[in-house]
Amino acid sequence: MLAQIRAITCLCLMPFLGMGEQVHAELNWNVLQGERLVSQGDWLRLKLEVLALRLSYPAYRVSLELSEIPSIHFTFVASGGMAKHVTEEIEREAAEQVLSYHAQGIRDQLEKLLKEEFPMLWERFNRNVDFSGEFMGPGEEWSDPPRLIGEWKQDAYTWAP
Repeated sequence: MLAQIRAITCLCLMPFLGMGEQVHAELNWNVLQGERLVSQGDWLRLKLEVLALRLSYPAYRVSLELSEIPSIHFTFVASGGMAKHVTEEIEREAAEQVLSYHAQGIRDQLEKLLKEEFPMLWERFNRNVDFSGEFMGPGEEWSDPPRLIGEWKQDAYTWAP
């Protein structure tokens, strides 16, 4: 059976192998070389989205948003396993250190981004006022909304009531 699948796959791919012909793309290279004007706010929003993707892992997802105030707010959504670990399995002090570590890492990466790519914002950035976030975990039941675990405000972690 496996040999038959391999043979069929090879037959299907043969026309594409070794052709050596150039393929013409639908995208016009000249259009891609053109410039586009983007506001600083839109550029920052895009950079925050990309940074959030880079900071996310299978055990948690991070989102970064520019709020209306304006300030930068993160949401850290922990997986069920991670949320259970920090809320039930380890001591509260150790859990607070873990969550603070993550908030500080997000903050440090954000500060690096601002310093390198948004120097005018960086000059006035105050981490105590301009950066906050929340840590979320799954609800009790499958259909429940995420629940708040804790918050990061004024460069410190606090547990949700």
